[in-house]
Amino acid sequence: MPEYLKKHKEIAVLSKMSAGGKSLFEELWEYFEETYFSPEIPALDNFDFGTGTLVSLKTILVGLTIGLILASFITIYNKRYIGSFVRKLLEEECLSKDSAKTLEELGYLKNPGIKQAIKTDKPLSRWVKCVEEDEFYEEMTKKREEYEAAHADDKKAPSFKEISFKRNVNTMHFYIPEEKKYAIDIKYDAKGANWVSFILVAVVAIAVCAFLSYTLPDLIKMVDNFITVVSK
Repeated sequence: MPEYLKKHKEIAVLSKMSAGGKSLFEELWEYFEETYFSPEIPALDNFDFGTGTLVSLKTILVGLTIGLILASFITIYNKRYIGSFVRKLLEEECLSKDSAKTLEELGYLKNPGIKQAIKTDKPLSRWVKCVEEDEFYEEMTKKREEYEAAHADDKKAPSFKEISFKRNVNTMHFYIPEEKKYAIDIKYDAKGANWVSFILVAVVAIAVCAFLSYTLPDLIKMVDNFITVVSK
C-alpha cells in the first residue's frame, strides 16, 4: 500500500475514534482491529486470496509467537524451579531406596510448587522415584500374580482389581535411581536458563511478530512480483 494511503487510513481511523462517544477501550480495540486485522490486499498476479486469508496468516503468526514465549517460560521454570529440587536430591546423594529422603529432610516441605509437581508432574515422576510407591506396586504385582495363578483354570473368575497408589507427599521418601543421575542432571541443568534470557526471547519474539505482521502484505507482494519475473 502506498505510504500516503496508509497515512490516510490512519487519519480516518483516528477521526472515527474521536466521534461516537465510545469508551477508550472500545476505541482502541477498533483501531487495533482495523489497523492490523482489516489489512488491505495488494493487487496480485499469482495469488488469489482475500482479506480473511491474510488475517488468518497474522493470527497464526501471533499464535506461534505466544507459543514460543510460553515454551520459553515453561523451560526456564522447570530448569530453575523444579530443577532446584532435582539438584538437591543429587547433592544429598539420594540415589537409592536406602538413601531416599522426605521433603522435610530436603527442605521442601513448605514449598507448594514442588509438592504439586511431585504429586502431579508425570514427566518428573519418571525420573524421581518414591520408595513407598515402588513398594506398593511391587506388592500389587505379587498379589496379581498369585491371584492369576490361583484362578488359572477358572474362566469365570473376575479380573484382578488394581488399586492405585495415593501419594502423601508429606511423608514419602524420594530418590533418583543411580543409572538416571547423569541424564537428569543434564535435563534439569539451569545453566543459561534465567529470567533475563526469557525477557530477551519475549522481546525479540514480539518485535519479529510485529514487524512481520505489519509488512506481511508487502512481503506477499514482493514474492508475487518475484514469481512474475521468474516465470517470464
